[in-house]
Amino acid sequence: MRKFNMPSLSLFHTFEVAARRRSFTLAADELCITQSAVSRQIKALEDQLGVLLFRRLHRAIEPTAEGRRLFESVTRGLQEIETCVAGLQAAAENPQITVSASVAFSYFWLMPRLERFSARHPEIDLRVLATDQKVDLRQEGVDVAILYGAGRWEGVEAHLLFGERVYPVCSPAYLRNHPELREPSDMLDQTLLHLDGGGNIWGGVDWRVWLVTQGVTGQPIRRGVRLNSYPMIVQAAEAGRGVALGWSYITDPMLAEGRLVCPVDRSLETRDGYYVGALEGSTSVPAIAHFLQWIRDEVTGGSGFT
Repeated sequence: MRKFNMPSLSLFHTFEVAARRRSFTLAADELCITQSAVSRQIKALEDQLGVLLFRRLHRAIEPTAEGRRLFESVTRGLQEIETCVAGLQAAAENPQITVSASVAFSYFWLMPRLERFSARHPEIDLRVLATDQKVDLRQEGVDVAILYGAGRWEGVEAHLLFGERVYPVCSPAYLRNHPELREPSDMLDQTLLHLDGGGNIWGGVDWRVWLVTQGVTGQPIRRGVRLNSYPMIVQAAEAGRGVALGWSYITDPMLAEGRLVCPVDRSLETRDGYYVGALEGSTSVPAIAHFLQWIRDEVTGGSGFT
């Protein structure tokens, strides 16, 4: 049973091309059919509608008033169909999600693992936003964020990845050149590498806090080095420029590889941690759900970070 009492859509398509091109011959070229086929289809449409749609002129055609009215209506309909089809095709393309994390987390932890995510979910287009500024998931166009804190953010569903453990690190060569470095208090006579400008995402742990928690209240004797990027801090430590604070989820693998050493076997564990979070309600989106599951699997599946 036909729902719409009107001629075939193929006739309207042929009519639209003919009216737009003002020529049966040009319409035939665009539709890849013969000129006579176009003429027959237009005649069939006119017969079914009971109106004349074109005036046949010498080597030209011109839409009648009825033809112009039908052309406007058919054009609107085809444009709506085209818009709908484009939307359907866009939805069928690879889904994209944006993940925000600190520069250090992105550089040291996330990037080395992304190949495994791509292997598991090749259909997902992942965009990484590396920033040391706090991200508001409700306003920044970010789907997933690596968050630092106590795990409570309004409107955000968060899962703990690992806690925060901080300890001093330096290069093996630096330690050989400073055999006096044995206790936390010995840090006061070392070149300390300080991270500037990262407190808004890294929390409150810096050299002053770490030393106080180890019972050291004096002031450093030597002038330190201040850098505003944690990858630069790690690079300076590896190059033997001084002693840095190491966050376990970043520097534990470097200790295992021998790139860095821990000169003093003392660490600070805070009550805060690193969480993966997404807006409540968005975790049912397949691409977001897949990423959340993958990153938790990375943490619990032998990554060594707890």
